[in-house]
Amino acid sequence: MTTFRGHLRSLEDDGDLLTVSERVHWDGEATAVATEALEGDCGALRFASTAGGVDLASGVYAGRAQITSRHHRPWRRIERSLGCENEEYGRLLETLSRRETRDLDDTPFEEPAATVDSGADLYSLGLPTVEPDGRQLLTLGLIAVERDGVTSWAPVRGTIRRRSRLRLSIPRPFVEWCSDERSASVSLGVGAAPHIAALQGWTLDRTTTAVPELATAIDDVAIAAVDGRTVPANAEVRIDGSMTSVDDEVAGPVEIWERGCETTGVTVEVDAIAMRDSPVVPFVPLGAPLTDDLHLTALVEAAALYRRINGYWGVSPVSWIRLPVEGWLGLCLVSSEILYSGFEWQLANALFSFSSFFDKVLILDDYNEPTDLARALDDMWVKAHPSNDWTFSDADAPAASAPLYRRDGETGSRLYINATWDPRWDEEYIAPRVTFDSTYPEGIRERALDHWDRLESGGESND
Repeated sequence: MTTFRGHLRSLEDDGDLLTVSERVHWDGEATAVATEALEGDCGALRFASTAGGVDLASGVYAGRAQITSRHHRPWRRIERSLGCENEEYGRLLETLSRRETRDLDDTPFEEPAATVDSGADLYSLGLPTVEPDGRQLLTLGLIAVERDGVTSWAPVRGTIRRRSRLRLSIPRPFVEWCSDERSASVSLGVGAAPHIAALQGWTLDRTTTAVPELATAIDDVAIAAVDGRTVPANAEVRIDGSMTSVDDEVAGPVEIWERGCETTGVTVEVDAIAMRDSPVVPFVPLGAPLTDDLHLTALVEAAALYRRINGYWGVSPVSWIRLPVEGWLGLCLVSSEILYSGFEWQLANALFSFSSFFDKVLILDDYNEPTDLARALDDMWVKAHPSNDWTFSDADAPAASAPLYRRDGETGSRLYINATWDPRWDEEYIAPRVTFDSTYPEGIRERALDHWDRLESGGESND
């Protein structure tokens, strides 16, 4: 079990968490610093001195871009939070795509780590703001609602409207399941497993109410009971109140999961705020690149596609699927065996049918590594001929939700690129990959390696 607090300690022990000890104000300043850190491929941040009642953190589930360096693992911080670090990406997809559940009767209930603070109000938390509206934002939130003895969790994003009122964006299917005014708890500062389970439960093609059961199966999440609701026991902050549907959209910059599902607005009238000692709340600088919500949504969507595609033909041809965060989920990479001539066309069509995020699919040979984005992009130029292997659809395809270049709702073309070798070709027709080992004679390689060793040791010569 990895709590959010334990996740921060783990990042710090690994040198992947930077503590900002200077005082940073939540009103715009924290967001500006967090945005700059993400754009600069910085480690996760913790703001140790703010003007609010909680400390802030950013980038705790994000990762460094692969555009600037090969073999980064952008999903590494999520793996760490799930307690499965250094697992192969394909195995991580398999684990999440199974969507196993654990009976809550087999999960011991604990006392909530957060206790009610009678003097706290929403403004006193000091949640960050993003220009231009200046409202305090609630991001990476999780709402828990009970109906007929069943509790479910869903992702939320919103703003503080008054000292005791929240305005939240929430998946519409979740609100339809709740149906009426309900008591609710909003949790901040939970591990990756509850976030992933909530996205799996309410933002994909197949919805389910069994979100706590999904979360406890992913990472043995500790749970507690509050007024009949099941909530994450180790949340840093819990906001209790009553939720009412207002059936309209919540303004402001959105989290990326909102682009992939239908959402609606709810109002939460707050009755109590519970906090742990020295609480730390993660936040997303909405609108910035490479943010936490982008990484979480990319992984959940890739796992869902991996499950559906590998069950579509009765065989499992796909090695892995990625929605690179560098492409803002507008591009889908799929590494697959090509079962027969024309299979790549069917594969691309299936992917476009199963997801609304992207409008481009790049199909790669099954030996490509998910950690090597540079090679995937190299294959796009080396193996795929623009005249034969770049295939555009008619211009009336449904508009994808993730690409930034189209926000008018108009239809357009979709593109798939086949960057694989033709399965009908004999091996002798396939060009060998140009590498250091295959390009130069042995004597030149040894001389080059000797020079590199001397450069690293500081004994560089002018030979």
